[in-house]
Amino acid sequence: MMKALNKMLGTLIVSLMGIMVLGCCWQVATRFLLNNPSKYTEEFLRYALIWLTMLGMPYAYGQEKHISINLITKTFQLKNLIKTKMMIEVVILILSIFVLIMGGTMVMLNSVGQISPAMQLPMPIYYACLPISGVLMSFYCLVRLVGFIKEMKEEN
Repeated sequence: MMKALNKMLGTLIVSLMGIMVLGCCWQVATRFLLNNPSKYTEEFLRYALIWLTMLGMPYAYGQEKHISINLITKTFQLKNLIKTKMMIEVVILILSIFVLIMGGTMVMLNSVGQISPAMQLPMPIYYACLPISGVLMSFYCLVRLVGFIKEMKEEN
């Protein structure tokens, strides 16, 4: 299941990046070659970058490619290192639930009835990336917590 989710998320991120490159090229072409800039691409690129960031965060976290500072934890014994990692996962889980899922849902619900200026799309579509990212982060967090618990049991 994890491999399928990672593959799907990676494909989505790469596709979105490719579409953004094409959109950016189109914006440059219409602005400088046609002297008539596209009014849709700038807004699309802004919101696509937000989606890309919010989907890239759980993807990098799930792949364990996120930024981490392990200068202090390198000196820990294995048992203390696992406990520290578990505490970090719990903090990340709490933040994902309260900030991304609950906060993102509130932002999304507050934007109901609003439409984007250029593309005329409902604003909740743009803000949906927050709770989606939170759910993905929580899922990866729980999987890692289960792994740490198993690792701790094996250590004992």
